[in-house]
Amino acid sequence: MLQFKGENVLIIAPHPDDEVLGCGGLITKVKGAGGTVYVQFIVVGNTKDFSRKGRSNAKERTREIQSVMRYLRIDRYHIGFSERHHLRLDRVGQRSIMQLLERDSPVSIERVKPTIVVYPSPYSYNQDHVIVARAAHATLRPAESTTKHFVPTVLAFEVPADDWSLHHQQVPNYFVRLTQREIETKRKALTLYTSQVRPFPNPRSEQAVTALAQLRGSLCDAPFAEAFLVYRHVVA
Repeated sequence: MLQFKGENVLIIAPHPDDEVLGCGGLITKVKGAGGTVYVQFIVVGNTKDFSRKGRSNAKERTREIQSVMRYLRIDRYHIGFSERHHLRLDRVGQRSIMQLLERDSPVSIERVKPTIVVYPSPYSYNQDHVIVARAAHATLRPAESTTKHFVPTVLAFEVPADDWSLHHQQVPNYFVRLTQREIETKRKALTLYTSQVRPFPNPRSEQAVTALAQLRGSLCDAPFAEAFLVYRHVVA
């Protein structure tokens, strides 16, 4: 069983809060085991949300990122594209996102040499999630290690809202068990995204996130868990 000691993890998040919704427990687990965690945010934007406040802007969300990254003890993070590309990443194009992930970013695969890369489900309703998943998957294509860094473990994370999909849903086959402390850390990190967290029954609520973790835990003999789809896991 993978213990995450010494692992070097790169999480590819289309937007701020995706890394917590999908990987907050994994981040806590890796950092607790002495590993390193990098987060590549693809875009941060202004949004007109269905909430009492009604709107969040890029500056506000960037401040939230800073608070969350400090709280989770992230080793380094980077924001890839400007706010004008928010919910328009399909216009940016797969090639530009691949270049960012492969070499251009300070937390690119060639710079941080991750042992694990995690990216969003390709079955999301959100167009930014879909294009990022496709770009990340293409970036992580098999290749000889003499020409590019080979990542032995490649996972796709899930978020509660992914169940709203026109495609078949992601069926998880890789589970990370979480303790009570670890799920509480994930919940706390989510609340630091004050412009994004919502009251239940919204899928971006603390209760919905906890309920999904309990469901995934029931599939792997644990009180809580995060679940992923494994695309590659190399065993020595």
